[in-house]
Amino acid sequence: MEYQHIHLSDQERERLKDHFLKMPEVTPLSRDPKFFSLIVALGIHQEIGTIHDEFSTFLYDGSTGDKVDRSDLRSELISYQGYTGVRIWSVRSQHLDPRVRGLRTLLHPGLSFNDFKQIHQCVFFPEIITQIAALQGAELVSVRPWGLNTVFGGFDPNRSYYEGNMWEFVNADAIRYATLLENRQVAFWGTHDLVSHIAGMRLEEWPKIQARGKRMREIFERYFQGIERPTPYSLVLPYALGMLLDDLAQPMNYHSESRLSVVELLAKALETQVISPHATPYLLKYPPSIETLIQLARSNDPARAQREGESTLYQVIQELGRFSQASHRSISR
Repeated sequence: MEYQHIHLSDQERERLKDHFLKMPEVTPLSRDPKFFSLIVALGIHQEIGTIHDEFSTFLYDGSTGDKVDRSDLRSELISYQGYTGVRIWSVRSQHLDPRVRGLRTLLHPGLSFNDFKQIHQCVFFPEIITQIAALQGAELVSVRPWGLNTVFGGFDPNRSYYEGNMWEFVNADAIRYATLLENRQVAFWGTHDLVSHIAGMRLEEWPKIQARGKRMREIFERYFQGIERPTPYSLVLPYALGMLLDDLAQPMNYHSESRLSVVELLAKALETQVISPHATPYLLKYPPSIETLIQLARSNDPARAQREGESTLYQVIQELGRFSQASHRSISR
Protein backbone atom coordinates (compact mmCIF):
# COMPACT_ATOMS: atom_id res chain seq x y z
CA MET A 1 0.00 0.00 0.00
CA GLU A 2 1.36 3.42 -1.03
CA TYR A 3 1.08 6.53 1.09
CA GLN A 4 -1.38 9.21 0.01
CA HIS A 5 -0.72 12.94 -0.21
CA ILE A 6 -2.91 15.16 2.00
CA HIS A 7 -3.85 18.66 0.93
CA LEU A 8 -5.63 20.90 3.43
CA SER A 9 -7.83 23.66 2.10
CA ASP A 10 -8.24 26.95 3.97
CA GLN A 11 -11.67 25.82 5.09
CA GLU A 12 -10.30 22.55 6.43
CA ARG A 13 -7.60 24.42 8.36
CA GLU A 14 -10.24 26.66 9.90
CA ARG A 15 -12.25 23.62 10.98
CA LEU A 16 -9.12 22.14 12.56
CA LYS A 17 -8.53 25.41 14.39
CA ASP A 18 -12.13 25.53 15.64
CA HIS A 19 -11.80 21.99 17.00
CA PHE A 20 -8.42 22.84 18.53
CA LEU A 21 -9.84 25.86 20.37
CA LYS A 22 -12.26 23.57 22.19
CA MET A 23 -9.41 21.58 23.72
CA PRO A 24 -8.10 22.18 27.27
CA GLU A 25 -5.04 24.39 27.57
CA VAL A 26 -2.76 21.37 28.01
CA THR A 27 -3.98 18.20 26.32
CA PRO A 28 -2.16 14.86 25.98
CA LEU A 29 -1.84 13.96 22.32
CA SER A 30 -2.98 10.46 23.21
CA ARG A 31 -6.42 11.84 24.09
CA ASP A 32 -7.19 12.43 20.40
CA PRO A 33 -4.27 10.82 18.55
CA LYS A 34 -5.65 11.08 15.00
CA PHE A 35 -6.44 14.78 15.31
CA PHE A 36 -3.21 15.75 17.00
CA SER A 37 -1.11 13.63 14.64
CA LEU A 38 -2.43 15.75 11.77
CA ILE A 39 -1.81 19.02 13.66
CA VAL A 40 1.75 18.11 14.66
CA ALA A 41 2.54 16.86 11.15
CA LEU A 42 1.24 20.20 9.85
CA GLY A 43 3.48 22.06 12.29
CA ILE A 44 6.57 20.16 11.13
CA HIS A 45 5.57 20.45 7.47
CA GLN A 46 5.25 24.23 7.52
CA GLU A 47 8.65 24.69 9.22
CA ILE A 48 10.68 22.56 6.79
CA GLY A 49 12.86 24.74 4.58
CA THR A 50 12.28 27.93 6.63
CA ILE A 51 14.45 29.66 9.23
CA HIS A 52 12.42 27.75 11.85
CA ASP A 53 13.60 24.39 10.48
CA GLU A 54 15.72 22.82 13.22
CA PHE A 55 15.54 19.42 11.55
CA SER A 56 17.80 20.61 8.72
CA THR A 57 20.41 21.76 11.25
CA PHE A 58 21.39 18.14 11.83
CA LEU A 59 20.86 16.76 8.32
CA TYR A 60 23.78 15.66 6.13
CA ASP A 61 24.29 13.92 2.80
CA GLY A 62 25.12 10.32 3.66
CA SER A 63 27.27 9.87 0.55
CA THR A 64 29.36 13.07 0.57
CA GLY A 65 29.18 14.07 4.24
CA ASP A 66 28.16 17.57 3.19
CA LYS A 67 25.53 19.53 5.06
CA VAL A 68 22.12 19.41 3.39
CA ASP A 69 20.94 22.91 2.58
CA ARG A 70 17.52 23.58 4.03
CA SER A 71 16.50 25.29 0.78
CA ASP A 72 16.77 21.87 -0.89
CA LEU A 73 14.27 20.27 1.49
CA ARG A 74 10.65 19.64 0.66
CA SER A 75 7.82 18.18 2.71
CA GLU A 76 4.22 17.08 2.44
CA LEU A 77 1.47 15.70 4.63
CA ILE A 78 0.67 12.04 4.00
CA SER A 79 -1.61 9.27 5.17
CA TYR A 80 -0.55 5.64 5.37
CA GLN A 81 -2.35 2.64 6.83
CA GLY A 82 -4.58 4.82 8.98
CA TYR A 83 -1.80 7.11 10.21
CA THR A 84 -1.21 10.75 9.33
CA GLY A 85 2.33 12.04 9.07
CA VAL A 86 4.88 14.16 7.26
CA ARG A 87 7.31 13.14 4.52
CA ILE A 88 10.56 15.11 4.16
CA TRP A 89 13.02 14.77 1.29
CA SER A 90 15.85 16.59 -0.47
CA VAL A 91 15.76 17.53 -4.14
CA ARG A 92 19.55 17.03 -4.32
CA SER A 93 20.44 14.19 -1.96
CA GLN A 94 19.12 10.64 -2.24
CA HIS A 95 21.00 9.47 0.85
CA LEU A 96 20.12 11.42 4.00
CA ASP A 97 22.03 11.20 7.25
CA PRO A 98 20.24 12.83 10.22
CA ARG A 99 22.92 13.23 12.90
CA VAL A 100 20.75 13.34 16.00
CA ARG A 101 21.01 10.50 18.48
CA GLY A 102 17.74 8.60 18.63
CA LEU A 103 16.12 10.21 15.59
CA ARG A 104 16.28 7.09 13.43
CA THR A 105 14.13 5.31 16.01
CA LEU A 106 11.38 7.81 15.27
CA LEU A 107 11.43 7.27 11.49
CA HIS A 108 8.96 4.94 9.82
CA PRO A 109 11.36 2.20 8.66
CA GLY A 110 9.41 0.93 5.67
CA LEU A 111 8.94 4.36 4.13
CA SER A 112 12.20 6.03 5.14
CA PHE A 113 14.83 3.40 4.23
CA ASN A 114 15.56 2.04 0.77
CA ASP A 115 16.64 -1.50 -0.13
CA PHE A 116 20.25 -0.61 0.73
CA LYS A 117 19.22 0.42 4.28
CA GLN A 118 19.90 4.07 3.42
CA ILE A 119 17.52 6.88 4.38
CA HIS A 120 16.17 8.31 1.13
CA GLN A 121 13.38 10.29 2.82
CA CYS A 122 12.32 10.98 6.40
CA VAL A 123 8.78 9.94 7.30
CA PHE A 124 7.38 10.66 10.75
CA PHE A 125 4.00 9.70 12.18
CA PRO A 126 3.37 11.76 15.37
CA GLU A 127 0.87 9.20 16.66
CA ILE A 128 3.59 6.54 16.70
CA ILE A 129 6.15 8.97 18.12
CA THR A 130 3.75 9.66 20.99
CA GLN A 131 3.79 5.96 21.84
CA ILE A 132 7.60 5.77 21.62
CA ALA A 133 7.95 8.77 23.97
CA ALA A 134 5.61 7.13 26.48
CA LEU A 135 8.02 4.18 26.68
CA GLN A 136 10.67 6.70 27.76
CA GLY A 137 8.50 8.12 30.53
CA ALA A 138 7.20 11.24 28.76
CA GLU A 139 3.70 12.34 27.86
CA LEU A 140 3.62 14.38 24.66
CA VAL A 141 1.10 17.21 24.90
CA SER A 142 -0.52 20.07 23.06
CA VAL A 143 -0.33 23.51 24.69
CA ARG A 144 -3.12 25.66 23.29
CA PRO A 145 -1.45 29.12 23.46
CA TRP A 146 1.66 27.74 21.75
CA GLY A 147 -0.42 26.10 19.03
CA LEU A 148 -2.22 29.35 18.39
CA ASN A 149 1.10 31.14 18.17
CA THR A 150 2.63 28.69 15.70
CA VAL A 151 0.43 26.36 13.66
CA PHE A 152 -2.74 28.42 13.81
CA GLY A 153 -2.11 32.01 12.87
CA GLY A 154 1.14 33.08 14.49
CA PHE A 155 3.61 31.24 12.27
CA ASP A 156 5.80 33.49 10.13
CA PRO A 157 8.56 31.75 8.13
CA ASN A 158 10.52 35.01 7.88
CA ARG A 159 10.78 35.93 11.56
CA SER A 160 13.87 35.03 13.55
CA TYR A 161 13.92 32.61 16.48
CA TYR A 162 14.26 35.29 19.16
CA GLU A 163 11.53 37.46 17.61
CA GLY A 164 9.21 34.51 17.92
CA ASN A 165 10.37 33.80 21.46
CA MET A 166 9.52 37.33 22.59
CA TRP A 167 5.94 36.07 22.68
CA GLU A 168 7.00 33.61 25.37
CA PHE A 169 8.89 36.36 27.18
CA VAL A 170 5.89 38.68 27.41
CA ASN A 171 3.52 35.90 28.44
CA ALA A 172 5.66 34.44 31.26
CA ASP A 173 5.58 30.94 29.77
CA ALA A 174 8.55 29.88 31.88
CA ILE A 175 6.03 29.06 34.62
CA ARG A 176 3.97 26.92 32.29
CA TYR A 177 7.07 25.18 30.97
CA ALA A 178 8.38 24.33 34.46
CA THR A 179 4.98 22.83 35.26
CA LEU A 180 5.13 20.65 32.15
CA LEU A 181 8.52 19.30 33.20
CA GLU A 182 7.24 18.62 36.71
CA ASN A 183 4.46 16.54 35.13
CA ARG A 184 6.84 14.74 32.73
CA GLN A 185 5.13 16.40 29.79
CA VAL A 186 6.75 17.57 26.57
CA ALA A 187 5.04 19.82 24.04
CA PHE A 188 5.13 18.50 20.48
CA TRP A 189 4.51 21.10 17.79
CA GLY A 190 7.39 21.23 15.36
CA THR A 191 10.96 20.46 14.37
CA HIS A 192 12.49 21.83 17.59
CA ASP A 193 10.47 19.45 19.73
CA LEU A 194 11.20 16.55 17.40
CA VAL A 195 14.99 16.82 17.18
CA SER A 196 15.84 18.58 20.45
CA HIS A 197 13.46 17.02 22.99
CA ILE A 198 12.00 13.75 21.75
CA ALA A 199 14.85 12.17 19.80
CA GLY A 200 17.19 10.46 22.24
CA MET A 201 14.89 10.89 25.24
CA ARG A 202 15.88 8.62 28.13
CA LEU A 203 13.62 7.23 30.83
CA GLU A 204 16.26 7.30 33.58
CA GLU A 205 16.74 11.08 33.24
CA TRP A 206 13.15 12.00 34.07
CA PRO A 207 13.33 11.97 37.90
CA LYS A 208 16.05 14.64 37.77
CA ILE A 209 14.22 16.72 35.14
CA GLN A 210 10.96 16.40 37.03
CA ALA A 211 12.53 17.53 40.32
CA ARG A 212 14.15 20.52 38.62
CA GLY A 213 10.84 21.50 37.03
CA LYS A 214 9.06 21.33 40.40
CA ARG A 215 11.70 23.44 42.12
CA MET A 216 11.68 26.10 39.39
CA ARG A 217 7.89 26.20 39.27
CA GLU A 218 7.85 26.91 43.01
CA ILE A 219 10.48 29.66 42.59
CA PHE A 220 8.46 31.27 39.80
CA GLU A 221 5.24 31.12 41.79
CA ARG A 222 6.82 32.71 44.85
CA TYR A 223 8.41 35.39 42.70
CA PHE A 224 5.13 36.36 41.00
CA GLN A 225 2.85 35.79 43.99
CA GLY A 226 0.10 38.41 44.13
CA ILE A 227 0.92 39.82 40.70
CA GLU A 228 -1.74 39.51 38.02
CA ARG A 229 0.18 40.89 35.03
CA PRO A 230 3.97 41.03 35.39
CA THR A 231 5.76 43.69 33.37
CA PRO A 232 8.35 42.81 30.71
CA TYR A 233 10.93 44.44 33.00
CA SER A 234 10.40 41.75 35.65
CA LEU A 235 10.10 38.92 33.11
CA VAL A 236 13.57 39.10 31.57
CA LEU A 237 15.29 36.90 34.16
CA PRO A 238 12.44 34.34 34.30
CA TYR A 239 12.54 34.21 30.50
CA ALA A 240 16.26 33.39 30.52
CA LEU A 241 15.74 30.78 33.21
CA GLY A 242 12.88 29.22 31.26
CA MET A 243 14.99 29.08 28.11
CA LEU A 244 17.78 27.25 29.95
CA LEU A 245 15.25 24.87 31.52
CA ASP A 246 14.24 24.03 27.96
CA ASP A 247 17.90 23.41 27.12
CA LEU A 248 18.40 21.07 30.08
CA ALA A 249 15.36 19.03 29.06
CA GLN A 250 17.05 18.24 25.73
CA PRO A 251 18.89 14.88 25.66
CA MET A 252 22.02 16.47 24.17
CA ASN A 253 22.19 18.82 27.20
CA TYR A 254 21.11 16.51 30.03
CA HIS A 255 24.47 16.87 31.77
CA SER A 256 25.52 20.40 30.75
CA GLU A 257 27.39 21.78 33.76
CA SER A 258 27.65 25.27 32.26
CA ARG A 259 23.88 25.49 31.86
CA LEU A 260 23.31 24.18 35.37
CA SER A 261 25.69 26.82 36.74
CA VAL A 262 23.83 29.72 35.11
CA VAL A 263 20.44 28.23 36.04
CA GLU A 264 21.48 28.32 39.69
CA LEU A 265 22.54 31.97 39.37
CA LEU A 266 19.21 32.93 37.84
CA ALA A 267 17.24 30.92 40.38
CA LYS A 268 19.07 32.70 43.22
CA ALA A 269 18.40 36.07 41.57
CA LEU A 270 14.66 35.35 41.55
CA GLU A 271 14.67 34.01 45.11
CA THR A 272 16.46 37.12 46.41
CA GLN A 273 14.42 39.39 44.10
CA VAL A 274 17.34 41.42 42.77
CA ILE A 275 14.72 42.62 40.29
CA SER A 276 11.49 43.22 42.14
CA PRO A 277 8.50 41.50 40.51
CA HIS A 278 6.42 44.46 41.71
CA ALA A 279 8.59 46.99 39.88
CA THR A 280 6.81 48.81 37.06
CA PRO A 281 9.48 50.49 34.89
CA TYR A 282 8.69 50.48 31.19
CA LEU A 283 11.30 48.43 29.35
CA LEU A 284 12.50 50.44 26.35
CA LYS A 285 15.01 47.91 25.06
CA TYR A 286 15.70 44.23 25.61
CA PRO A 287 19.04 44.04 27.51
CA PRO A 288 21.65 42.62 25.08
CA SER A 289 23.69 41.06 27.89
CA ILE A 290 20.93 38.50 28.50
CA GLU A 291 21.99 36.89 25.22
CA THR A 292 25.60 36.94 26.44
CA LEU A 293 24.50 35.16 29.61
CA ILE A 294 22.56 32.53 27.67
CA GLN A 295 25.48 31.93 25.31
CA LEU A 296 27.78 31.62 28.32
CA ALA A 297 25.49 28.90 29.66
CA ARG A 298 25.57 27.20 26.25
CA SER A 299 29.35 27.38 25.94
CA ASN A 300 29.81 23.92 27.50
CA ASP A 301 32.69 25.46 29.43
CA PRO A 302 31.74 25.02 33.11
CA ALA A 303 34.83 26.80 34.43
CA ARG A 304 34.14 29.85 32.29
CA ALA A 305 30.44 29.85 33.23
CA GLN A 306 31.34 29.83 36.92
CA ARG A 307 34.05 32.46 36.41
CA GLU A 308 32.01 34.91 34.32
CA GLY A 309 28.42 34.07 35.26
CA GLU A 310 27.95 36.46 38.19
CA SER A 311 29.53 39.45 36.42
CA THR A 312 27.45 38.83 33.28
CA LEU A 313 24.27 38.60 35.33
CA TYR A 314 25.22 41.84 37.11
CA GLN A 315 25.60 43.47 33.68
CA VAL A 316 22.11 42.29 32.72
CA ILE A 317 20.68 43.89 35.86
CA GLN A 318 22.53 47.14 35.14
CA GLU A 319 21.17 47.20 31.59
CA LEU A 320 17.63 46.65 32.85
CA GLY A 321 18.03 49.85 34.84
CA ARG A 322 19.52 51.81 31.93
CA PHE A 323 16.98 50.63 29.35
CA SER A 324 13.88 51.37 31.45
CA GLN A 325 11.88 54.42 32.38
CA ALA A 326 9.67 55.00 35.42
CA SER A 327 6.02 53.99 35.40
CA HIS A 328 3.46 54.57 38.12
CA ARG A 329 0.87 51.91 37.38
CA SER A 330 0.13 49.16 39.90
CA ILE A 331 0.41 45.51 38.89
CA SER A 332 -0.81 43.84 42.09
CA ARG A 333 -4.21 42.23 42.33
